[in-house]
Amino acid sequence: MTSNHKYRIVITGVENSGKSTLIQPLAEKFNWPFVLELSRENEAVLNGTETFETLQEIHWLEERIFEEMINSTSAKGVFCDTAGLSLDLWAESVFGKSVTAESSSKKIDLYLLCETIEKWEDDPIRVIPNHQERIKKNNEFRARLELEKAPYIYIPVMPVDERVEFSELKIKEILDV
Repeated sequence: MTSNHKYRIVITGVENSGKSTLIQPLAEKFNWPFVLELSRENEAVLNGTETFETLQEIHWLEERIFEEMINSTSAKGVFCDTAGLSLDLWAESVFGKSVTAESSSKKIDLYLLCETIEKWEDDPIRVIPNHQERIKKNNEFRARLELEKAPYIYIPVMPVDERVEFSELKIKEILDV
């Protein structure tokens, strides 16, 4: 990698896996900006009336925010709370097609695939309270990453501070940061 290269690290995984809890302290460790999951702010998603077009719009908005952030930061990278992979798996399971099929988004340098947490935390956009079902869905994330030969680190369930430290060490082992 050239010294000018800026990294994109995406925290991904099924709902209730601690992605949103992990992103801020991890970004603080690296002193990098981060993009939050935009589904949490979308009225159609919050009302359960999302369409395929809704998910496409969220994807393109996330991409625009990421591009603006990566182009305006002096940091070595940007963290993203979910990205196209999550939206694709969602769109494919509900609408039978991919939201990122025509995307020309920046390559993702590393995914952090978070293991789902057994204890359910209710949330307006979560729909899979059954832990075994979430494990199956998270296995779909892993299978897709492996199919696409995408670089990823599996982040096991552990207390938040340990999860942050584990993630930090693994990122530093893999990337020049």
